Amino acid sequence: MASGTTQVLTIALLIIPVLFLARDWMPKWIHKIPFLMISIAVLFRIHAFWSIDITDAQVVGFLPSGIDGLETILHIFDGPAGLMLGLLLGFSCGIAMSEPTNIEYRWITLCWILLLGWGIDSDGFATIAATPLNTQPSILDWSSIIYPLLGFGLSMVVIPTLVNIENASLLHLSATISIVILLLDLSSSPVAWMLLSMIAHRLSSLRIHAKRGTASQRRWSGLVVTFFLSFIFLVLGLSALAMTDEFWPIVWDSRFALGWILVCGIVGALTPTMGFDSQPRPEAWGFHTGMILAPSLLPNISQIEHAQLPILMIAITVPIIATLTEYRPNLDWKRRIMEFLFLSSCLPLVILISEIIPVSLITIIAIIPLLIKFDGSVDEEE
Repeated sequence: MASGTTQVLTIALLIIPVLFLARDWMPKWIHKIPFLMISIAVLFRIHAFWSIDITDAQVVGFLPSGIDGLETILHIFDGPAGLMLGLLLGFSCGIAMSEPTNIEYRWITLCWILLLGWGIDSDGFATIAATPLNTQPSILDWSSIIYPLLGFGLSMVVIPTLVNIENASLLHLSATISIVILLLDLSSSPVAWMLLSMIAHRLSSLRIHAKRGTASQRRWSGLVVTFFLSFIFLVLGLSALAMTDEFWPIVWDSRFALGWILVCGIVGALTPTMGFDSQPRPEAWGFHTGMILAPSLLPNISQIEHAQLPILMIAITVPIIATLTEYRPNLDWKRRIMEFLFLSSCLPLVILISEIIPVSLITIIAIIPLLIKFDGSVDEEE
């Protein structure tokens, strides 16, 4: 029989997205329901630990023997499932305290499905046969505290900044990137990778558009470069990070991951035909967005976790490289060559240093240049 926590989380997974999608017909306080449901799930956790329920998988797995009373409550966010429950508690609290816009609701709904549906293993709260508690001494770390704060930051800071990134201040951008990188460092969550790559792509695309504007001719060449160069970088990057023996067996083993990412990218490139064409270079914008979303939508495909870092670097570099083949009289050919060589070498360099430098530090180094704002805009469109 499923535990009360599992039942509440299942209901929340099925009901909350529907309520958010139908928010126009719902009461104004609809955004407070996620916090209510997650709070009920946490109350089930408190009861299980307070009563020292030795038929609860999380209690047996993470509550040491010899502890009772209030000390047991400190362990309700222990373990992978407990940490993600804490993240959801903070996330839902942020939703309840804010008044999301329509676009923010879309991102909140997507993150809710990914965090709850893919991020929490229901077996972590399963009902099991009576089992003695662990005799090892209690070990508590700061993760039990930081995960709810990170969840709160996702809904209160990260998503609003992502939606309004064109007008976001340097302080908001810095706080947003810090929250996402900290979550990435602690959990390697596909949602953290998705949000970080999305922010990096938005910043890179907006910065290069502000600097160089829209080309008056040969814009098709930039789109072709976007498609083919992204595919080449993706194959080489994923293969290099996943390689244990030879190149071609790795490519074959990762064929489903590569296919899924490219399908999502192509679908994204078609979104301008459905009216999503307000962004600069909308086809390339949609293609990169689809690629970024793909690993978080199906995170259990073989080898797809090795595509996260290449996708981040593609999101940063390819929007800039794509402008080099377009008709831009003010852009010298020597500079084009230098920029192409430098930007094309970023991904191989990142893959090489990823063996000796933590990935979180690499992401910080890669994103810092994107925080530099340009003063003017050069629009070359006739």
